[in-house]
Amino acid sequence: MPLPNIPNPNPGPFERFYRRWLIQLEDLHQLLLQEYRRLGDRTVRGEEDEARLSELISRVSAHYAEYFRAKLAVVREDVLFLFGPPWLTPFERNLLWIGGFKPGFSFRVVANYVTNLTEEQKRRLAQVMARTSVDEATLLAEFSRMQARPTALSLVELVTRTRERMNGESNITDERIQVLKAAAKMLVQCADYVRCRTVVKIMEILNNSQNLKFLLAIVQLQHRLRNWGRHREAHDGADNGGGH
Repeated sequence: MPLPNIPNPNPGPFERFYRRWLIQLEDLHQLLLQEYRRLGDRTVRGEEDEARLSELISRVSAHYAEYFRAKLAVVREDVLFLFGPPWLTPFERNLLWIGGFKPGFSFRVVANYVTNLTEEQKRRLAQVMARTSVDEATLLAEFSRMQARPTALSLVELVTRTRERMNGESNITDERIQVLKAAAKMLVQCADYVRCRTVVKIMEILNNSQNLKFLLAIVQLQHRLRNWGRHREAHDGADNGGGH
């Protein structure tokens, strides 16, 4: 028999939002790149430079805040989509950590792309990193416990079965589905809080010039991952087509 009373949520609105959001992100990417080339590694900047840089950083931050607000609607409607988002390529989906990027990844961006950190900045960043690491471990432990419960259905399995409406799983009850969704919703919301808090704390520690490099690196990495994912999809599609 079909899965009982599983809703048929529509990810279409968020997919449309995400496509538009990516186009706008590319516009901001060009502005970040333009500002980076304009300022270079200059440590002395005029008030006009600082004001323009602050405004651009605020615009990029607001753009990512808009993404997380829209994502919250998906969490509330059907959080399971975030464990296999159809708006991402398979390559991007393989990199997800509890419905998004791993919070500690932001520190790797700082280490690889942000220069001229003072000793005080390094000390403060280390404090934020230590707290983030503890939160990551707590969230991952809870995620593992949720998956290890004897009555729990694998999130990946449930996402697949919800989409395909497979038959013959009469032992899957509404109660189990709703319990799993509630747990997943709480986990993603907590993970998103840690993600956002970590980035905000990092940006509070960095100066405008360093934040420019930080945000530019994040945007470029995001575009690179998406392009790699599309390339793999095209390559796999060509292989599959050639095999028929």
